[in-house]
Amino acid sequence: MHAGAFSVRPAALVHTFRKPPVPRAEIQLTDDEATFLALLIRIQPATAYQIAKIYDESPVSNFGTSKGKIYPMIRRLKERGALKGRALADDARHSEVLSATALGREKVRKWIRNIKPSHLLPKDPLRTMVQSFELLSKDEQLGWIASVRNGLREKLIELEEYKNSVHVPFKEQVHDNAVTVIETRLGWLERLEASISGKKLLRT
Repeated sequence: MHAGAFSVRPAALVHTFRKPPVPRAEIQLTDDEATFLALLIRIQPATAYQIAKIYDESPVSNFGTSKGKIYPMIRRLKERGALKGRALADDARHSEVLSATALGREKVRKWIRNIKPSHLLPKDPLRTMVQSFELLSKDEQLGWIASVRNGLREKLIELEEYKNSVHVPFKEQVHDNAVTVIETRLGWLERLEASISGKKLLRT
């Protein structure tokens, strides 16, 4: 062989190393998949449209998946054996009635028990916006605070109305969590406003 020549290995000797597929029972759910499946377990059987409608109307549920992504997610959950569906009789839209499988229930149980750092301090767009407050004038900063405060107070009213209109497991505890989060945010806004305006906080 001449110096500098390349040696070519026969194709039969070239091996492609691939990781073995993860057994579907061991595939962990994303937060969106688990949230979807957990709601399905509570209300099943149900269609994808019914589940999406519940999330749209709930002020306490966070579901980070658009309607356009629900059906691909349902397909993935089916492929993993986490849910099953049957055609809805006499439905022009060919909707499916969905139910969680025993494997799906176990996956949700594992998701509940698996607390991640991202669950302890969730993303907060308001906190992120304040990091760029130097781009706003002082008046704009105070106006932003007033606007967010009004929105949070309206959300408290919405939560109370929602609480009185639904009957779901652990309703009181979920409501308490949502109200506590908003009240904490209102307290944070008060301190933020004081730091910008120079006003002293009134201690109670």
